[in-house]
Formats: sequence, structure tokens, C-alpha cells
Amino acid sequence: MGYIVVSLTLILLVWFTFQRVRQSFLFRQPVEKSGYYLLVKKYEDPSGKYFGVFQQGEEEIILEMSANIYIKVQVPMRGYLEIINARVESFE
Repeated sequence: MGYIVVSLTLILLVWFTFQRVRQSFLFRQPVEKSGYYLLVKKYEDPSGKYFGVFQQGEEEIILEMSANIYIKVQVPMRGYLEIINARVESFE
């Protein structure tokens, strides 16, 4: 009886570990760039798109962001920026 419980526990442990690894690493979107940046300026384009100007040292980049992020952030704000496909994925 004890062998069955131990075997079942090990099988479930391996199964859930495999599921977690597969979920975490195989289907994660690639992060093109990430790091701590300072939001220097934000503005809305006449076409209705939102942009932010981020600065890290001498490097300055302009990126498109979603309306949710645009409303949430205030200038100046320092945070961890993740960029995917030349868009702000998250800024915290």
C-alpha cells in the first residue's frame, strides 16, 4: 500500500512539474528588451495612439503603449520596462 502512495505521489509530482515547465518556458513571448527606464514624456498622437519617451542613461527610445498603461503612468516615473514588437508590454 505504501509503494502505491509513493509511486502515485512521484508520478503526480513529475506530471505537474512538466506542465509548469512547459507553460512557463515553451509558450512565453520573447522579450526583445527589458530593464529599468525613466518615463520622460508621454503623449497622444492625432491618430489616437499613445506613446511614451523612455530614457536609460544616454539612450532615449519612443515606444507605443496601450491606453491602460498610458493612464496608469505619470511623468516622471522610473520602472521596469518590457518591450515586445516595439510596444510597451509592461511598465511597473
